Amino acid sequence: MSNSVVAEILTDTLNQEPCELIKLHNGLIIALSPRALGCYRNRQALHDPLGNGLISFSPLAEEHQIEFQQQRCITTYSGGYVGLLDGKALLIAPYKIRLYPNNQDGLRGHNCLAELELPEIDVL
Repeated sequence: MSNSVVAEILTDTLNQEPCELIKLHNGLIIALSPRALGCYRNRQALHDPLGNGLISFSPLAEEHQIEFQQQRCITTYSGGYVGLLDGKALLIAPYKIRLYPNNQDGLRGHNCLAELELPEIDVL
């Protein structure tokens, strides 16, 4: 049994931008790009030109864009927490994923930068 809802971290490119993918144990893919967050049914849905398989999407304001270095933005993950290179925190809960400017705001639930609605996530 894993100590995380994250099964695997992968890299890809979407719309000529770097994209880091969080594959959850239930098969859902959370895509992080510099300008947006998205949730997809599976990895194949990322490149579907009709958008089939896109569950939810949240654009990021220019001042809240995610920093990438060498095609990566994720530095650490544990449980439902994902730490990003620029200090932002992504928190994965059963029905939502929220992006915060830092760990402290994430712990307090303050200053949410973006939110994705999700189908139920089995965290076991």
